[in-house]
Amino acid sequence: MTEEHRTRWWRRRTPAAAKSVEESPAAFDLVRRGYDRQQVDAHLALPPEQRPRPAAFDIVRIGYERRQVDEALREQG
Repeated sequence: MTEEHRTRWWRRRTPAAAKSVEESPAAFDLVRRGYDRQQVDAHLALPPEQRPRPAAFDIVRIGYERRQVDEALREQG
């Protein structure tokens, strides 16, 4: 699959997935192999002092961009 074809393929699917991102407390990009959205959302819903350290999430077929989530967790402390 060429990069151009892959980009067009992903754009066609983005609007359907965008609703899920808008419903989440944090808006992360969706990628083909990323962190499980439900686990990340549940983790972020906890008060900071109750969040498990280190955070561990399953990698799923369509999930949140891992670097964005990791960076957000580092910023939050």
